[in-house]
Amino acid sequence: MRTVTDFLIEHKNEDAISFHMPGHKGRKSIFDKSGFSAWSNDMIANDITEIPGADALYCPENTIKQVMENYAALYGVKHTELLVNGSSAGVMASILSSVPRGGKLVLGRNSHHSAFSALRLGGIMPCYLRPQIDSKYNLLGPVSPEEVDNVLACNPDASAALITSPNYYGMLSNIEAIAAVCRRYDVTLIVDQAHGAHLSFFDREHDYDEAGYIRYSAAENQGADIVVNSTHKTLLSFTGTGILNVCTDRVNINKLSEILRMLQTTSPSYILMSSLDVNEQIMEKWGQAIVKDWIDDLKYFYKKANEIEGLRVVRGSALDATKINISLTEFGLSGSQLEEELRYHGIYVEMVHGDYVMLMTGAGNRREDYKRLLATIERIIDNYGIEGPRSVPLATIPDFILESGRLPSEGERVPLYSAEGKVLYEPIIIYPPGSPVACPGEVLSYEVISYISQAMAHGDKLSGVDDEGMISVGA
Repeated sequence: MRTVTDFLIEHKNEDAISFHMPGHKGRKSIFDKSGFSAWSNDMIANDITEIPGADALYCPENTIKQVMENYAALYGVKHTELLVNGSSAGVMASILSSVPRGGKLVLGRNSHHSAFSALRLGGIMPCYLRPQIDSKYNLLGPVSPEEVDNVLACNPDASAALITSPNYYGMLSNIEAIAAVCRRYDVTLIVDQAHGAHLSFFDREHDYDEAGYIRYSAAENQGADIVVNSTHKTLLSFTGTGILNVCTDRVNINKLSEILRMLQTTSPSYILMSSLDVNEQIMEKWGQAIVKDWIDDLKYFYKKANEIEGLRVVRGSALDATKINISLTEFGLSGSQLEEELRYHGIYVEMVHGDYVMLMTGAGNRREDYKRLLATIERIIDNYGIEGPRSVPLATIPDFILESGRLPSEGERVPLYSAEGKVLYEPIIIYPPGSPVACPGEVLSYEVISYISQAMAHGDKLSGVDDEGMISVGA
């Protein structure tokens, strides 16, 4: 049986193209070109602990503190914390430092699992926001400012709001308008921008496409109080790293830092922290050149893709265009089948969602990657398009309206089929993309149970349902 190491060696030897995280795409060349070849060659020697001079993440005073300050200057924010337990730790610390125990948090139903974990740890009551549905592309869209206003009006005692922007498909919410709503209700606005660490650099280009869409809008520049970024997803730090940016005086930095120390390891990897350092240095010196090439490559791809008959490509003003969503349903291919075809040709995508695959571009992608992707799409169409394009029904999006309330303090395992009318304890998520079908505190309906059962029968991966069909509900 193969081990993890066996797989990594085999995958490295493939002629593969990465359109998934991390953003460096496994290419050492981008570090070599930026003057960090010696660093990238010495990973084993760099695996140290808190020796004198190295500083300590739980009490940064010099070298690590300098990296934090460098990031704050790079993003133009008041304070930055380094994350070595992923952006999950940042999301949880943001919530637990902004909402008192037993308080209320307004959050999207499409929030990450870490947000639901924070609810349980803090005994926090969720007040759920419903993202819009993009009917044109049949995708889960942004959260509207009106929805935030409506939910806060019904819950004036809420302490904070959490918005995921961009979402898993790249849909961006209007953070500037939402921030104005949050200030009116005097609540802290936390933005889970895990998939958008690059947006601040794209904002500086003020770039427009041929349809006049403004493509970039970082939450740091739109009035958010706290912004959590996974720098590893699209930029150049290593997997599991990120940063938490404090943008306003409304945040108690001491409390936030204290809770983050509770959630992160006291033995952080210096390889991970140094990758954050290297990422900051490269983006500070070379970031705009990297982004300009990135933008040019994206323009090239979208222009060429628009010329391929039958290829469906998601576009729009609310889209972070670095997330390429494509579908070949007109040729009878489901999202899963398209992913398999691309993988057969050595192209690895970030995720499948319904009829689409999402290809996450990053700082490490090159023009050759986009050319190979386009050529592969045309090859797939040639194989499947003998009879010409044909329509197939679009996959449905789970968007249930469920009664909700306070989270149960304890959970018990029960069969899914017998859970109608029970309050959910853990989220049930079809992964990827990771957006919950049902959220903690919601009352399960027959329709939800039927949908989950069908997903299980279809072979979808589910979090919150075990192999025996058991789920966690309130005890």
